[in-house]
Amino acid sequence: MEIIQFLQNIDWLFAAVLLIGGRYWGQRYFRITKNNDFNFLAFATLFGGAWLLIKKVSGTLNQSDFGNLFLTYLFTTSFYQLLAKKLFEWVEQKFKNNE
Repeated sequence: MEIIQFLQNIDWLFAAVLLIGGRYWGQRYFRITKNNDFNFLAFATLFGGAWLLIKKVSGTLNQSDFGNLFLTYLFTTSFYQLLAKKLFEWVEQKFKNNE
């Protein structure tokens, strides 16, 4: 039951943007170091701040959003390191072999 509540609090749009943007845009055009993991984390942090600013300016930021977006940020960055990074590499390798 607690896992279902946890998953319901995730902002899936924000998570998808962090994963895809961090993997492709963040690691190709937003380079802080040679370590791609740090580049992904830096992009996710900066984009998280920009997302909060956009929600604040547009007037859609609620008090509960801070906790949910922070939870989403933690979930997404951990999920990337544990599973998504390998999945992205596998998919990229499959498409590279087909070319």
